[in-house]
Amino acid sequence: MTTRPAITQAVAGFPASDAWWLAQVYNPLVYLYNYTPQVLSYTAITANTSTTTTTELVAITTPSITFQNGRAYRITYKGLGIGTTTGDNGQFRVRKTNTSGTAYIDGFRTYLFAGNTMFNLQNICANNSGADITAALVGTYALASGGGTVAVAASTNNVAYILVEDMGISSNFTNATAIT
Repeated sequence: MTTRPAITQAVAGFPASDAWWLAQVYNPLVYLYNYTPQVLSYTAITANTSTTTTTELVAITTPSITFQNGRAYRITYKGLGIGTTTGDNGQFRVRKTNTSGTAYIDGFRTYLFAGNTMFNLQNICANNSGADITAALVGTYALASGGGTVAVAASTNNVAYILVEDMGISSNFTNATAIT
């Protein structure tokens, strides 16, 4: 995916000196550009993953995403956890690049009934590093406790996915998780 270009009069086809452009077009566009969510990546799976016990495995890998400096992002990881034994607890995370990468979402243990149990994790993360950062994200899963195994369930009617949205200027989201 490409990053969003800056909005300028030249891009929109208006001369820089046009007062109408500034009042009627430019200001609302800048507001929408900076303050409304824009989808950067939606990556879904439609088949069950393999099972695991305590080893953290990758369920979903996004394409490379450019996290612009000074911007905030909402990351959502949604799916169904499958436990094989009543009382299993699944651990679901979103990490940078692979299973040993920085965790941007570290979900609490999710109690898995002997069947499918929904998990829906979200976090706001911001890049204030001083430079754009490009990386793929991975949605992971592991068995946190219990005697069985865990997997992520998915089908064409019940996809598991990672959604990344540009939420706007990072200064609007104080204490957001740092994208590094």
